[in-house]
Amino acid sequence: MPSNPFKFGKIVYGEHFYNREKELAKIKATLSSGNNVALYAPRRYGKSSLIAKALKELEEEGYLCVHFDFMSVYSQRTFIDYYSQAILKSQKKSDLKTVISRFTSIVKNIKPSVSFDQAGNPEFSVTFLENTDKEQNLVDVMNLPEQLAGENQKYIIAFDEFQEINKLNGENFEKLLRSQLQTHQNVSYVFFGSKTHLLKDMFNNKNRAFYNSAYIMNLEKMAEEDSVRFLRNAFTSSDIMLKSDIAYYIIRKVDNIPYYIQFLAHQVWEFAMIHNIKNIEEFMVDDALQSILELKNDYYWELTNHQSNHRKKLLLALSHDAKELYSDATSKKYELGAASSTQKSLEVLLNEGLIEKNKNSYEFADPLYKAFIKNNL
Repeated sequence: MPSNPFKFGKIVYGEHFYNREKELAKIKATLSSGNNVALYAPRRYGKSSLIAKALKELEEEGYLCVHFDFMSVYSQRTFIDYYSQAILKSQKKSDLKTVISRFTSIVKNIKPSVSFDQAGNPEFSVTFLENTDKEQNLVDVMNLPEQLAGENQKYIIAFDEFQEINKLNGENFEKLLRSQLQTHQNVSYVFFGSKTHLLKDMFNNKNRAFYNSAYIMNLEKMAEEDSVRFLRNAFTSSDIMLKSDIAYYIIRKVDNIPYYIQFLAHQVWEFAMIHNIKNIEEFMVDDALQSILELKNDYYWELTNHQSNHRKKLLLALSHDAKELYSDATSKKYELGAASSTQKSLEVLLNEGLIEKNKNSYEFADPLYKAFIKNNL
């Protein structure tokens, strides 16, 4: 059986990456001109794949590119440790000895070391010297890329899930990081993450440290016709007919979110290959969607049972595409009660990442969870 042409749950490249050419060009142009980018979009919109492709192409143009995920950071010390290692890992093997020496001269209270695995790949670690100034260590590491860079070597740093810096002593870390980054002339930064309401506040609120510090980009849903073209070409590559109306049906079943388009199409393709089907029909899409929901049933029930009764009612209203959540009619139909209760529940669901605010409406971050709620509550 040929390999499945649909990929999800990982960074996609090549023929699996489609559309986003304009966004890719804008990101590369902004970063290469020495400016910063703040990119936000809900989960599964393809941010990581877009940034990964931009970094890959910029690396081919001579930039040193570093991807750093704040999700794994839970203290200022772990930031220093992991960020130092990420910078070191970005170096060319031939430059390691020089870079280690320069690191030691720049960050005086941290000792880096390198070893090599069986494949010859470098593995880094850092040791903190005793009785050192913790804030000075933090500042030195924040400035490390700028100090290592030069006229002929520029850095691009991608801070993934950037809103998670809120965990690191709140505003103090945020202000300190901003005060250092704004002085950098040889490093450009891209800040991105999935909690859009938090990122928007960080870069649009004039009272926040990162206000006006980056070119702000909102990654929208892709044009449906582009997704239709991608789906039809992918099925055709396996000699399977997918008519345009069925392609649109797949897309709309998952609210035109790239990850879920690939996820659902992956299941449909497998069904077709197992049963030697050469023409996809609507009922096959429905069956594939149902099989996915059955696989995720326990997880979705656990997620739902974690919610208060009011939040369950609100999720049910949203699953039926209720728009006027504060109206008397919606409140009465779904027993939502006072508007203040609805507002509090929305805030919890937003912070948990179950819903996203899109302009003036709220949507499920996971369209499969939306289908589950609609079918089970």
